[in-house]
Amino acid sequence: MKNSPIVLLTDFGTSDPYVGIMKGVILSRAPKATIVDLCHEAAPQDVRMAAFQLLVSAPYFPDKTVFCCVVDPGVGSSRRAVWAKTKRHQFLAPDNGLLSWLPEPVVEWRTIEAEKLRLHPVSGTFHGRDVFAPAAAALASGLSAAKLGPKILDPKRIPFPSAAKTRGEILCVDHFGNAITNLRAGDVLPGTELRFRTEKIGPIGKHYAERPVGQPMALAGSSGFVELAVRDGSFADRFGVRIGETVESA
Repeated sequence: MKNSPIVLLTDFGTSDPYVGIMKGVILSRAPKATIVDLCHEAAPQDVRMAAFQLLVSAPYFPDKTVFCCVVDPGVGSSRRAVWAKTKRHQFLAPDNGLLSWLPEPVVEWRTIEAEKLRLHPVSGTFHGRDVFAPAAAALASGLSAAKLGPKILDPKRIPFPSAAKTRGEILCVDHFGNAITNLRAGDVLPGTELRFRTEKIGPIGKHYAERPVGQPMALAGSSGFVELAVRDGSFADRFGVRIGETVESA
């Protein structure tokens, strides 16, 4: 039986061995597993950023992919570990809202409680290794989700920030310093100029080369959301961007 792909999303970074240890646990239990690193540079403890990364990434993975997501500021506390299933995929994550913005509706939720799946003793600071990686390996190998734990109806949810056609906010900042907003590019009227603080930016472009080097700009990003950028530079560094700041029509 072929293993389902396992996709890892964490805020662990790559300078420490944590991601490698998770992979070691997975391969110890599912030696033929295909493991994909989605991202390990989510801002530490930034659950919303991880939720957004799942939103824009999950549609590109094959059916039956298992997403193992560990951005977990509440690790070791009473927060639950949860499993969610959509029509196409399975997701494992702390019950902290990380799975709030999935691109498809969730059809079933469960808690992850099966003691026999876990590494023991379970660390109070590394559930990625002791709880989530073993569960991901088991699911990828064909384990029935019913064996994880009971169904639940009350997962923690984070509402997606509402946006109007003329007003939104900055959701996250990517590696290049582009400030990604919650404005869907298709919802913004053609020719609309945006304002960030006192800076006029726009109208929304299609690619970075439309502006001179060093000039701020707005464009429809690959995720389908409007992003604010500086040609060959960092918008976040230039303006000292803060998550949640307002972007509106000029």
